[in-house]
Amino acid sequence: MAGTGVTGIKPMPTKSSKSKTPPPAVPIRLVCSGWPDHGFEGLGFGRNIRVEMQTRDGHEAGGPAAGQGHQWTTQVVVKHLEDGALDFSGPTVHGKRGERFFYLSWSGESGGVRVMFRRLKIHLRDVKPAQWSAVLRPGVRKLLQARVHAVAKDGGPACASVPLLDGGWTLHPIEA
Repeated sequence: MAGTGVTGIKPMPTKSSKSKTPPPAVPIRLVCSGWPDHGFEGLGFGRNIRVEMQTRDGHEAGGPAAGQGHQWTTQVVVKHLEDGALDFSGPTVHGKRGERFFYLSWSGESGGVRVMFRRLKIHLRDVKPAQWSAVLRPGVRKLLQARVHAVAKDGGPACASVPLLDGGWTLHPIEA
């Protein structure tokens, strides 16, 4: 159903309809890889270019990732709705129901001030129902990962809704 979120996943069984069990939280890893050797310097975006995950309260710096990139790990709370759809929340989740996504924001220093100049979206709607079922299964220790390329067609930092690498969202074991 358009605009209602992910469908086709059966709600997890509960002891009673009045259960106060909190909805499950799913670990998510976002990877922005393929940084150019010049690091976007000299392209008119300022100096000291960086990309951070946008939160409701600001931004979070990422850690190093393979392939000249950065990565972030966050938690997404998954709610089973009465209509059978899933909805998502958390401090790094943006957008309205059925259109939830993550922002990675690019900024640079210009005139001694850090200025955001681009941001890219990674959509949760692209996670397949079978992937949600797998990661929500009790006892499963996996995370969902989305990987994007850092460079846009114009040679600058990637922005807007970007295609995912690796064929889309992928499941990975949680490292101990």
